[in-house]
Amino acid sequence: MNHMPQKPVLIIGAGISGLSIAYELQKRQVPYLVLEATSHSGGVIHSFNKDGYELDAGPNTIAATPETLEFLQELGLEKEMLYASAVSKNRFLVRNNRLHAISPHPLKIMGSDYISRGSKWRLFTERFRKPAPAAGEETVSHFVERRFNKEIADYVFDPVLSGIYAGNPDLMSIAEVLPALPRWEREYGSITKGLMKEKGGMAGRKIISLSGGNQRLTRRLQELLQTPVRFNCSVKHINKAVDGGYTLTCEEQGGEHIITADQVVITTPANVAARQLAGLDAGVAALLQEVYYPRMGVLHLGFEGSALPQPLEGFGFLVPHAEKLHFLGAICNSAIFPHKAPQGKLLLTVFVGGARQEQYFDELGAAGLQEIVIKEVQSLLGLNAAPVMQHFSYLEKAIPQLNVGHAKLRDAVAAMENQHPGLLLKANYVQGVALPALIQHAATLADSLMKN
Repeated sequence: MNHMPQKPVLIIGAGISGLSIAYELQKRQVPYLVLEATSHSGGVIHSFNKDGYELDAGPNTIAATPETLEFLQELGLEKEMLYASAVSKNRFLVRNNRLHAISPHPLKIMGSDYISRGSKWRLFTERFRKPAPAAGEETVSHFVERRFNKEIADYVFDPVLSGIYAGNPDLMSIAEVLPALPRWEREYGSITKGLMKEKGGMAGRKIISLSGGNQRLTRRLQELLQTPVRFNCSVKHINKAVDGGYTLTCEEQGGEHIITADQVVITTPANVAARQLAGLDAGVAALLQEVYYPRMGVLHLGFEGSALPQPLEGFGFLVPHAEKLHFLGAICNSAIFPHKAPQGKLLLTVFVGGARQEQYFDELGAAGLQEIVIKEVQSLLGLNAAPVMQHFSYLEKAIPQLNVGHAKLRDAVAAMENQHPGLLLKANYVQGVALPALIQHAATLADSLMKN
C-alpha cells in the first residue's frame, strides 16, 4: 500500500487561535486534531454569571470587522450578538480625579482642557517637524516624546496602551503595537498628516459582545468541531521524526506517549511553547522564554443604579500611570450592554496589575488592592454606596508584551518555520492580541496548510 491517508494537522492549544484554525481546516476537509493540556477550551476567554450579572474575565468586548461579524453569523451566533449602545462612542480619560470626555483624535484633544496649551501646540505643529526615525526598534515613549512631548506620551498614549496591553510604553515597541505611526512618519513625514489621509482605517468596526459572555464563541467553535478536542493532553516535547515529520511527547492520564504528525501548529503561551521547542530549536526557545506576561486582575463591581449621582454614559475610562491610582481603567458594561446587568443595576469591570502595576499584588495582596480600588472608583464617579456584587479574577499570565526586541523573536520564528517545514507557531504574541486578527489569520493559515 503506497498511498497513506493524510495525517491530521496537530494543533496544540484549544484557545481561540487553536479552535478557529481547527474549524477552518474542517471547512476545507483537512483532518486535524486539537490537543489541550487543561480540561477546558477557551484559554483566557472565560465567562460566568454571578447574581444575575454576566461577567467576562477575559476580553469583554470585540471590535469586530465585517469579516468577524460574518464569521459569527456563520457559526450560528447571530441571535447571541449584542451591539454596543450609542453611548459607547464616549470615552473618558482620568486626570486630577476627574473624568474628561476625550477622543484620542488630535483635533478633538485640541478642544479639551485635558492637556496643556503647550501640548496642544506640539500636536498642532507636529506636521511641520522633520521626520527623524531612530535607528533600530524605538519604544513608544521615545517615539511619542520625539514627535510630540512627554505630556502627550504620559496622558494620551500611556492610558490607551494600558487599555489594550496593560503595557509599559517605556518598554513597548512602537513598530509592534502602533505600526501605523512609524509608517506615517516614513510615508507622509508626519503622524497627523497620516491620520488625516487614512482616517477611514478604523471605521467599519462594531463593538460587540455575546449574550451569555464571550466564551460562547469558543464553546460554539468546540461544539462545531467533528473531531473532539483531546483534553488533559499536555505536549511536553516536539522532535524531528526519523522519516521527516514530527514526534510529540504527550502526557495523558499519568502516562507518556508519542503522537506523530507532518504538520504541527503551536498556539500555546510563549513559556509553554519554549519548553515544547527546546529540543528542536534552543535559540527560539530562549527568546520565547523571555516574552513577558504581566500578572493582571479583573475586578467586577455591581452597584445599585441609585448609587450613581448621574448616569455613566460611555464605554469606560482609562487612567494614566502618572495619576498614581491603583488601577488601569474600567469598562462600564451596563452602559454599553444593558443586558449584562440586572435591571436598575450598574456593572463595572475594573482592570488592575499589568506591566506597571503588578507590584501592587505583592505590596497590598489581592484583597487589599481591591479595597483601595473600590474607594478610588467610588471617589472618581461619586458613588455613594458600597458595591452589591464583587468578583475578582486573577490572571498569572495575562497579555504578552510586544516590547523592544520582539522583532528578533519574529525573525527567529520565521527562520525556524523555514528550517522545519510543517511546523508553525501561531499564537497571539506572533499574530497580534486582537480576536478579529486571530480569527482572520486562521482562515489564511488553513488555506496555506491545505495547499501543502
